Amino acid sequence: MDAYDSNLVYWIWLSQINGIGPVIAKILLNVFENPQNIYKATKFELIDIKGIGSVTADTIFNSKSLVESEEILKKCGKLNIHVLTYGDSLYPFEVKGIKKAPVILYYRGNIIEDSMGIAIVGSRRCTDYGKRLTVEAGEFLAENNISVISGMAKGVDGYAHTACLKANGYTIAILGCGLDICYPKEHVELMQRIIEKGAVISEYPPGTKPDAKHFPMRNRLISAWCKKLLVVEAGEKSGSLLTAAYAKEQNRQVFAAPNSIYSGESLGTNKLIDKGAKIYLNPSQLLLDPMRKPRVNNKIQNSESIGDDLTSLEKAILMKIEDNPMTLGELLLHLKKNKSDILETISIMELKGRIINVGGFLKKQ
Repeated sequence: MDAYDSNLVYWIWLSQINGIGPVIAKILLNVFENPQNIYKATKFELIDIKGIGSVTADTIFNSKSLVESEEILKKCGKLNIHVLTYGDSLYPFEVKGIKKAPVILYYRGNIIEDSMGIAIVGSRRCTDYGKRLTVEAGEFLAENNISVISGMAKGVDGYAHTACLKANGYTIAILGCGLDICYPKEHVELMQRIIEKGAVISEYPPGTKPDAKHFPMRNRLISAWCKKLLVVEAGEKSGSLLTAAYAKEQNRQVFAAPNSIYSGESLGTNKLIDKGAKIYLNPSQLLLDPMRKPRVNNKIQNSESIGDDLTSLEKAILMKIEDNPMTLGELLLHLKKNKSDILETISIMELKGRIINVGGFLKKQ
């Protein structure tokens, strides 16, 4: 989406209302369809919505000023920062599926279709072993046309992005500050290269400084944007362990690289393995056929009898959107089935050409 699109003012407004988080925002979107309608809603219309009490309705109604949102949008325009809304088709279904997925994200660079990839995280003070393992994995993923997702921090994160870029791959860095700020400062050049060959993403508007409370939120997005998570090295209190916890909660597969039990940098990863994470032994473990572009072959795309092979869930999805296109949130509410299964099925159906996302609404193709 273009940062100059006036409709984005309302999306930014919705994301900036104090006390209105992503969960409530999505309840409102399911009813009013877009932020502009929410902005125009009366207090009585807001109170009538299930899950929106009088206090929340007052908060929304008393926040009807676009001044701050317009200033943010102007900054975005000057800094070449784009806004990705919850209704945008480039916003991955799998990310939308997490409970606190932001209604908007800011980004610089280019978000490609099928941007979901493999996340690589780990210690800021990684060992030579950790660096070697990270570089090998980053290069391998790039060579196999799989996105590398990380947080642009020192150490493992930086090596993962760099290795991917050197191998001409696509990488996404998710930050815990505004995109007009490079954190850490040493990664100015790296950040620019990521913008040129991939994307840097943040849920925070320009001008937002790095803050410790932002990084857990950043970590949940890193894990949400991946199919699998690789934790290379992590101390006993590493933030990477939180990312792994989010990944497990989001039904992502977690891999941890084993190392010496006497190494401080591996206390966290060894504990992850002890608690059920898969032992990482070689890069081929990071491959995932359903996420790779070769999986969309001519036989699948051109088959006339593909409807005969629909699963019960695929049939249920098609029946729901047959005559009435729905948003992802609406579909999840109507189907009342496992969220991860629905998200995975929708992704597969898109690849098969059975459904299409138009302006955030799922339609039968």
